[in-house]
Amino acid sequence: MDENDASLANAAAERLGGPDTLGCEVRSDADLAGVVESGLPIECLQALGRHGVTDQEIHVLIINPRTLSHRRLKAQRLTLDESDRAARVARSVALAERTFANREKASAWLHRELGIFKGRRPIDMIRTHAGARMVEDALARIAWGAPP
Repeated sequence: MDENDASLANAAAERLGGPDTLGCEVRSDADLAGVVESGLPIECLQALGRHGVTDQEIHVLIINPRTLSHRRLKAQRLTLDESDRAARVARSVALAERTFANREKASAWLHRELGIFKGRRPIDMIRTHAGARMVEDALARIAWGAPP
């Protein structure tokens, strides 16, 4: 693991609410995997919202509204799969914010229909692991100054 992977894991954790929400510091991909495996707290979804992920996107990408209401009523954490999806969203948002060095520009890019994704928005692509990889690859090309 290189330093960029560690800082991206930390940045993703910050998009999930940071140590106050997660209950620990995330310094590596292994740390992030550990908190995901434990089940993320529901409050992580609000933290993602502060980074431009809409409620509708949270419902499509992570957890449906009825299940979310049930989890809130029972004070339950997200499941492993829901936590994994939330971390995937957080990682993509963190990488976009790093690439564009601006939260608003990153959000605009994530929410714009792009030809490289056949007219789909990057935020919609991260619904799957394969799509998230495509978004990460496009952001890497942008960071290196290559055409996406």
